[in-house]
Amino acid sequence: MTVIESIVRGVQNLPLREQVEVARYVHRLSVSAQEERSAVLRRTHGALDEADGEAFEQAMNDARKFEARG
Repeated sequence: MTVIESIVRGVQNLPLREQVEVARYVHRLSVSAQEERSAVLRRTHGALDEADGEAFEQAMNDARKFEARG
């Protein structure tokens, strides 16, 4: 059993009210992370030359793949 499966199983055993609280908390984390990434991109827009921009884009793609795998 993976860590995620263990967590999901634990959440499924909670009362509905607590499941809703967990869902809201996870959603807030997701929204906060997304807003933070957007803010960083806005602050740094135009600050990189083409080569650095491509390296940054590759790093972001790699990070997304890593996040998707959990």
